[in-house]
Amino acid sequence: MRVGRFQGLLLPAALILLWQLAAVRLGKPFVLPTVTAVWDELLHPLRDHYNTGSLVSHTGVSVLRVMIGFMAAAVAGTLAGLVMGSSRTTRRLVEPVVEILRPLCPIAWIPFAIAVFKLTTLPQLAGVRHTNTILDHVQVGMLFVLFWGGFFPVLINTLDGVASVNRGYLRLAHALGASPAQTFLHVRLPAAMPMITTGLRQGIGVCWFVIIAAEMLPGSDCGIGYFLIYAADQSDMACVVAAMVVIGGMGALLSAAMTRSMRTLVAWHGKE
Repeated sequence: MRVGRFQGLLLPAALILLWQLAAVRLGKPFVLPTVTAVWDELLHPLRDHYNTGSLVSHTGVSVLRVMIGFMAAAVAGTLAGLVMGSSRTTRRLVEPVVEILRPLCPIAWIPFAIAVFKLTTLPQLAGVRHTNTILDHVQVGMLFVLFWGGFFPVLINTLDGVASVNRGYLRLAHALGASPAQTFLHVRLPAAMPMITTGLRQGIGVCWFVIIAAEMLPGSDCGIGYFLIYAADQSDMACVVAAMVVIGGMGALLSAAMTRSMRTLVAWHGKE
């Protein structure tokens, strides 16, 4: 039993060993850094690099941008999906527009966002020039792109969840004298919750992917994506790989956190 628990670590350990051996044999850290060099960067996440900030500070900015953009997308996408799923007339009117806009990749909107919003930050949008806080690094254009990326997964899953509610549940609620509002709150919404949570998890994953790409483009001055591309320009591959590890780990952490936080809302799912 004890051996079986560690079987899942065998392949990763073998790959890391091969990586270390290949890096040492190649002897070109600007091409392939050693595992120990990358590990050293991860062990010192507060170390400043090139006077741009540390791994922690850059990651913090990226996470803040994602959370603000995602929360806006989650609220708007859920509300729109609930309305469209509950009303056939609204769905017929809005769905053609949604199907035209949905395939547009969020990253394709980055040039548009740069042209329209320039480098306007969230405090500047509210009329404050500088706050000397992390909010000064939250650009409105990036939030727009994040909103676009997170909105449609939430919308589509919510719409499908509400529209696919078992008709027997609805007829039973009607037979028991439930009003439309009661039917929505106690039948449609709970039944659609598993799909809504799926859309939220997909949405935050898309937002994290989008922010990394957005931060690599001109106009960004911080963020883990910016740090990665800046380190690559300096041929510091140890920092590049460390940033990649952080990006992957943070993406997995956000997804796991979303899954855990939503689990209580659908604890009944699969037990009915």
